[in-house]
Parts: sequence; structure tokens; C-alpha cells
Amino acid sequence: MAQGAVKGKAKPKKPAKKPVPMRKGGRVIAPKKSRLIHQQKLKKNLEVEIRKKIEHDVTQKASSNMPKKLALLKAPDQGKKDKGGVAGGSKA
Repeated sequence: MAQGAVKGKAKPKKPAKKPVPMRKGGRVIAPKKSRLIHQQKLKKNLEVEIRKKIEHDVTQKASSNMPKKLALLKAPDQGKKDKGGVAGGSKA
């Protein structure tokens, strides 16, 4: 009599599944924590508005104390690029 456990029968391999064809239309995955995302968006908007208000108040106080009119420079929009300016920066 042979020693050791009896080997089981070999299991037949399962045939590979055919890939499911892609369906038309956009894929939308809803966020798991939509309430948390809404709170974060609200908090961000409040921070931006508070910062704008503080900057406005500071500029008003500074301009009221200056004998000359205070001119503020605004940063250019990040989305839009300047087409009219010189890109190289070298002058001849």
C-alpha cells in the first residue's frame, strides 16, 4: 500500500469569457460621500469670499491714507495667454 494522501482528479479548465462590448453613453460614477464633498466646496467658497473681503478692506484703508490714488495690479488669468506680448524677452 502506498503512503500519502490520494490525489484528486484534475479539474477541467473553464473556457475564457468573451469580453463584453462597450456600451454607448457617458460613464457617471456618483461620489460615495456627496455630503462631504458639498461641505468642502462650501467651505472653499467661503474662504475665497472672506479673503476677497479682507483684501478689499485693506486696499480701501490704504487708499484712504495715501495722498495719491492707489493703483492695484491684477494678475493675468491663468487660462488665457497673452498673444500680443513678446515671448522671448530679448530686445535688440
